Amino acid sequence: MEERNRTQARNLAGPSAQAISIHSRWKPIVLSGAFVVAMVAASDMLHLSELLFPEICAILCGAWILPKQAWRTNRVWMMLLLCAGAVFGVLVNRFLPWPLWARAPLGFLFCAGCMLFCGAEMAPMFSAAVLPMLLETTSWVYPLAVAGLVALVLMGQIILERLGLREPISFQREEKPGREKKALWLRRIAVLCLFACPAYAAGVPFLAVPPLLVAFVEITNPKTPLRRKPMQTWLCLALAAGIGSLGRTAVEAALLSPALAAAVAFLLLLAVWDVLQLWFPPAGAVVLLAFLAPWQGPWSYFLEVSLGAAIWIVAARVLFPCRPAAAAEKAATDDTKRT
Repeated sequence: MEERNRTQARNLAGPSAQAISIHSRWKPIVLSGAFVVAMVAASDMLHLSELLFPEICAILCGAWILPKQAWRTNRVWMMLLLCAGAVFGVLVNRFLPWPLWARAPLGFLFCAGCMLFCGAEMAPMFSAAVLPMLLETTSWVYPLAVAGLVALVLMGQIILERLGLREPISFQREEKPGREKKALWLRRIAVLCLFACPAYAAGVPFLAVPPLLVAFVEITNPKTPLRRKPMQTWLCLALAAGIGSLGRTAVEAALLSPALAAAVAFLLLLAVWDVLQLWFPPAGAVVLLAFLAPWQGPWSYFLEVSLGAAIWIVAARVLFPCRPAAAAEKAATDDTKRT
């Protein structure tokens, strides 16, 4: 019974708690790298920045590389939530000529409301909604690109499952979120507004780039093991920002093509994930966003994102205190008692 409790606790903690290696997951890793490079190359050759969706690198990590689904959702809700977020972001830009600090809270509310209504959790939806606001995107190419890229990821996930390279998705929709879940989302939105909106108003948006918002949402999950690894989590995000900055600098200096720079950056990201043994999906989006964000010099993105990561991690730990291990064990014990 004790072993069963431990197994249930690990499942509640999420797949990021699993110890994986490049050797054990090399096939999904190679496919993920090829996907990222192809996306960057297509965006560059067609001169369509909307085709480069940075969150795809994070989604590939959680949907292909990790052996279990990284979010509490299935493929249908993943597609619907990400597309809804992308469409909402473009609509807000088209019809509400407000400053970013006034538009972003609408995205926070919309994403939280959708996930509560659907009974699923897909934190990258925040990135899909806020990214077009950050980049002032009004083209419908963006949501179409998000839909197409996510569809390809989901088809690849099905193939990987049939080949036995990842576990089938186990998802049960939460029919009616309880008061505690609603309160958690309200607190998340309040903190997102408290820290992100001043950063946007002050002209330092890199302190609250979409992948950091996603990371904050995931770290505030009381069942995540990330809460016990604040320094590793920060180091993962900071190094990812450094890798992305180096890649973008190489492109701006005409040393590497965007596709080749993305390939090198992906390899360096793999090294960070493997050395830290922290396969944290938002780090992938941090790397790719550097290729898309407005160029402000070789160090601006790295310094601001690193500082922003520290702020969001501290906020998650201080303003959302909990003991994830105890919570997971308690949930597993309660489930055992019911059975």
